[in-house]
Amino acid sequence: MRGVALVLIAASLGGAAWAGVSILTPPDRAQAGSARLIAHSAPLPQDLSEVVAAPETDADRRARLNARLQTMLDEGKGARLTDAPPRPPARAPRPARAIAKAEPSATFAPPAHDAGAARPAVRRAGGYVPPTLDLKTPPRMPQNDLECLTQAVYYEARNESEEGQAAVAEVVINRSRHRAYPKSICEVVYQRNSRTCQFTFTCDGSIGRRPVNAVAWARAERIAREVHEGRSSSQLPKNSVNYHANYVRPSWGARLARVRQIGAHIFYGAPLNGGSTPGADEREAAPARLLFVRNEALDRAYAVLAGQASTGPSETPDTASQ
Repeated sequence: MRGVALVLIAASLGGAAWAGVSILTPPDRAQAGSARLIAHSAPLPQDLSEVVAAPETDADRRARLNARLQTMLDEGKGARLTDAPPRPPARAPRPARAIAKAEPSATFAPPAHDAGAARPAVRRAGGYVPPTLDLKTPPRMPQNDLECLTQAVYYEARNESEEGQAAVAEVVINRSRHRAYPKSICEVVYQRNSRTCQFTFTCDGSIGRRPVNAVAWARAERIAREVHEGRSSSQLPKNSVNYHANYVRPSWGARLARVRQIGAHIFYGAPLNGGSTPGADEREAAPARLLFVRNEALDRAYAVLAGQASTGPSETPDTASQ
């Protein structure tokens, strides 16, 4: 019996050794399983390991965020958030504008600036203040019609479109071709009487009040030359000889046919009831001349008197004829 027990014990020990199974207690087996799991899994990230090691507080998170933002700032990848209002994004540089076609140099020198010229009356918000007219000082009228036309375009419509400036030039030329107005362009532009002037800029101090804009002056001369030489398309009919700005209400506006409005100017045509146009009756009347009319009765009387003179005082025309 004793020998059988020894054989059984030896066999048991040998089987255990052959199977390679270690005899461990349940706690020892749990620790061994955890060790094998850790050995076969990937290493934890640094941030997660910190969380596992110690719980992160709000202060730690803010510090870590600030550190990342600072790194981004150093690398030029972003801007740090602040309580200040956000800055507008930087705009891309605008492409260079195409250089406008330069106006040709002006032929006529613009009027010189007069620093002592009177200032115009300020226009009220609700209406129009008529300018003060100087009708006693003789105007300095240029001798060249194209220069006078350039002045009219510049001082009457320099802020208008080229179409509106050409229309003003057309009105001046239409007047010079109308039988009721002067034949010279300069006389048309500087036409005046004891009460008013046809183009206000010639008697309200506009000439010389401010320095002339060189570009606008050159443009006005170019447009005046094109209209004067017939190289521009017509904007108005030939009978359009009057216009006014849209902020004034002249009394004669209701007597004329309204043709067109271009910009701030309203242009008119022929009178509605066959009357005269404004400015046409402002010309000086021609001096009265003696009119000789041949009359048959006067001829016979002259013949009788001539016959009496030839026959003498004692004879009469009847006896002489007998």
